[in-house]
Amino acid sequence: MASIKDVAKRAGVSISTVSNVINGTKHVSDKLKQKILDAINELNYEVDPVARSLKSKKTMTIGVIITSINRIFFPQVLRGIQDEASRNGYNITFYNTDDSFEKERHYIQMLENNWVDGIIVDSVADSENKDYFISLSNLGSSKKRIPVISLERRIDGFGIDSIAVNNHLGGRMATQHLIELGCKKIAHITGPSGSCMSQDRLSGYKEELLRNGLDIDNARIYSGDFSPPSGYQAMKQLLISGIEVDGVFAANDQMAIGAIKAIREHGYRIPEDIKIVGFDNSFVASIVEPSLTTVNVPKYKLGATAVQLLLKRINGDTDDADFVELPVNLIVRQSTDLHGDKNWDLYGW
Repeated sequence: MASIKDVAKRAGVSISTVSNVINGTKHVSDKLKQKILDAINELNYEVDPVARSLKSKKTMTIGVIITSINRIFFPQVLRGIQDEASRNGYNITFYNTDDSFEKERHYIQMLENNWVDGIIVDSVADSENKDYFISLSNLGSSKKRIPVISLERRIDGFGIDSIAVNNHLGGRMATQHLIELGCKKIAHITGPSGSCMSQDRLSGYKEELLRNGLDIDNARIYSGDFSPPSGYQAMKQLLISGIEVDGVFAANDQMAIGAIKAIREHGYRIPEDIKIVGFDNSFVASIVEPSLTTVNVPKYKLGATAVQLLLKRINGDTDDADFVELPVNLIVRQSTDLHGDKNWDLYGW
């Protein structure tokens, strides 16, 4: 097996320069860095991860904790995380909490014990759980601090860098679109009650109704859990109840698609009788029939930017916690407008 000495000889540099490139300990010019990487590839040199971590106190591993891999929102987020991590020489390991706070705490502890270099977490912790957020901001030990990035919710007030979209604004956009199309009896299918994203989308829906002089009828608000069956059941219950509805805003695309199935089973036409809007712009939104109007979330960028924030902390940034808000926009398709976009999105999945 090739050694670091062999790599240095092939690249015509010192062993310490090769080490700086591998461990990211000192700046090396792009030209020289590429020369060393070429030598590593030519010689099939493999770094001993244990030896490297003992010397540098880095494992070159990032832990990622998400709520549910079954949510089609996450693959593009994870791809953004993995691509950005790989570009910087990091591996990722991820865990799925199934919206369980206990599982989240367990995985945080596990990652801390495994000495990962940083953690990206889509937390389901209660907003009032201040002690938990404070503990996240102080993860690690005096020998090695483990920075944490919050995905999808803002907790920078606790010293934790956060990246999210404005879910309240997105909820307003979806509702306003339905109102502009003449809907006056708009239902909402929420996500899990403990989800801050769900709460923000619900508050945006309510605010836009009030702003346009429409009453908030709690009988038109049904709870879901972000899954297609929950959207289907919520819509079915609403239609069976006999409560009039001419528009539906579902808190994510998967629930919206479940709702579409229920609407069709009850003999209603979309969008002529009932218009429906989702949230996330997941890949199925463009290929479902009719194509789904939805609030677009830049999922890949969300993941990639989370890694960029994390690497700043790993590399010693001690500035105050950042909050990055990515923009959302409405994509109009045929579930609200027969003349809306009907093109299939075949990329990114």
